[in-house]
Amino acid sequence: MKKNSVVITAVLYGVAAGALAHAQTPAAGGGPAPTKIAVINLSEAMARTKEGQRVAAEINNKFGPKKADFDKKQQDIEQLTEKLNKGRATMSEDAQKSLAAEIQRKNTDLKRYGEDSQAEMDTDEAKATQELQGKMGPLLQNYAIQNNFAIVIDVGQQSPVLWYASATNITDVMVALYDQAHPVATAAPAGTSKPASPSPAPPTKKQ
Repeated sequence: MKKNSVVITAVLYGVAAGALAHAQTPAAGGGPAPTKIAVINLSEAMARTKEGQRVAAEINNKFGPKKADFDKKQQDIEQLTEKLNKGRATMSEDAQKSLAAEIQRKNTDLKRYGEDSQAEMDTDEAKATQELQGKMGPLLQNYAIQNNFAIVIDVGQQSPVLWYASATNITDVMVALYDQAHPVATAAPAGTSKPASPSPAPPTKKQ
């Protein structure tokens, strides 16, 4: 029996293939055009922000039970398959056909369950990733302009860049700037009360 599987993981991937570049116009008065180059692993940067970590935890909490349910359903199929294989010599033909049909039905249901769960998770991740990138983009552009960078290249996943000097990597800087611009509130200690306030809208593949 071919085993079905569903990947339940909350890693922020597939954010920006290729280069993410922002050119700065020459300063008024005929100043020199920017010539510096920086690199960033954009997906890593967003995943390392406090907001990115919070979103990943929320997705894991949401889909963790579905993964556990999937694993249980898969285990049930394996047990039925083992029962069928061991009982071929003693089970009637009708009983074997009935059990085989049950296994086939459960396999079909499991496949559909896995695909639906994966599609739902992909949608949640894509939505949150888009929101994270929408917040990171302006920060990155402002930082590049202020520091006279002519281009910022994404060296994450499947990047064509073969080598770069570590001093040009601004991933750590952008994580810090993001956390400063978009702080994530920490949970109040037990026994303390928090003033009522509307919850912010939730923002969320790879080698």
